[in-house]
Amino acid sequence: MESFWRRLRYYGLGFGLGLILTFGIFNTRGCSWMPENRVKEAMNKRLWLIDTQDAQSFYKEHKLDNNKFYRLIQDADISFTKSIRSGRHKVYDLTFTDGNNKEAHCLARMTDESFVVDFIPFVQSVKTLKKRKRTASTARIVHAPKNKNLVYADDSPAIKEHLRSLGINTDIQLQKALLNGGFDYQKSRLNEEPRPIHVFYFRPTYQSKVFVYATCIWYKDKVKVYDLKEKAPHF
Repeated sequence: MESFWRRLRYYGLGFGLGLILTFGIFNTRGCSWMPENRVKEAMNKRLWLIDTQDAQSFYKEHKLDNNKFYRLIQDADISFTKSIRSGRHKVYDLTFTDGNNKEAHCLARMTDESFVVDFIPFVQSVKTLKKRKRTASTARIVHAPKNKNLVYADDSPAIKEHLRSLGINTDIQLQKALLNGGFDYQKSRLNEEPRPIHVFYFRPTYQSKVFVYATCIWYKDKVKVYDLKEKAPHF
């Protein structure tokens, strides 16, 4: 019996040291089961958006670019007590060290079955966000998963023919065009059930006099384009 308790103490000591190493030295980054890392893993599988009106000033103020913003968010602190963690529409409160080596803050909004994360700067709390009315209509894409097969077109002959008329003959070309475009808040319907509707816009290389609006859903961890419409730009 004495040897059993001795082994149990050794086990407890080893377990305790492991926790100290995990939390103290590695700062939980190596633990995919930790709540913060699970949220960040979910974010990293999605397209990252920032309101077009806010992106430039937010980046300038905090000395950021797309790559630096992505890297710094990986080490951001998430305040779960200040976040909306339950329900279909989740909002996380993030604090991180910016390019000036100072504290920066933003919110990150995600909807179940959606493939976008909407990063919201200049809003200090979820409570303020609820009272805030969106003024901008579009967002920049600031990060996308490294997956060359992320986007694909529906097999409909009409969709395929429409893409060919725009000079887009493969899903890889479609993905490049879409990710170089923007996101339309007003045309998208993220409250739609069972799957949110996302609308992106872009100018095809060989038809630069039109905007193409691509309507998409998230299906099997990929972006499925199932409708295309064209609109002449306003100058």
